[in-house]
Amino acid sequence: MSVKITHYAQPITTNVKTFIEASFIEFFIGLICAAFAYFTYDEAVVLFVSTALIAVVCFLLTIYNIYGVIQDLRFQKTESKCARQG
Repeated sequence: MSVKITHYAQPITTNVKTFIEASFIEFFIGLICAAFAYFTYDEAVVLFVSTALIAVVCFLLTIYNIYGVIQDLRFQKTESKCARQG
């Protein structure tokens, strides 16, 4: 009787399909962390710093994902123009 053991990290399966869904998830996580940072400003400095940092990173990732979606749309638009012309 043998036991099969995997020695590497298994990929995570998620149900997030598009960049827009990922942007919404990151934005709302950023909002939650920003609320925690706002309400813990005077009570716990360590909690404030960590939640504020997470909120900033989430908002930056949201902006980056929106930028990626816009670039993808621009690329598709130029590809469709080139396909029609030539």
